[in-house]
Order: sequence, then structure tokens, then C-alpha cells
Amino acid sequence: MDVQTWTYIIVGITFALYIGIAVWSRAGSTKEFYVAGGGVHPLANGMATAADWMSAASFISMAGLIS
Repeated sequence: MDVQTWTYIIVGITFALYIGIAVWSRAGSTKEFYVAGGGVHPLANGMATAADWMSAASFISMAGLIS
């Protein structure tokens, strides 16, 4: 098989894998969706929020430095 056929096969398998994970890990209730069922430790949640904030801040500052 040529490279283009292998590319289509790999992309198709990856797409099917992503859809399968999305269906398997679907939230069953509103509480599970918004607060992960209460299963996320506050420290981990705070670290994730801080990482998100720092990522956004660095992205915006880089755009300001470039222009």
C-alpha cells in the first residue's frame, strides 16, 4: 500500500479511538459534568486552574511581544 492509504487508515483508527473514549467517559449527571462527581482533590484543581491561567497569560504576553 502507498503512503496515502496508510495515512487514511491511521487517521480513521485515531478518529474511531477518540469517539470511543468520548462515549466511554461520558458524564452521567450534571454533578459529574461540572465538578467531576466531587472526586478531584482541591490541590489538584487549584494547580490545574493556575496552569490554565499561566498558559493564557503567557500566550497573551507573547502576542504583545511579537507585535
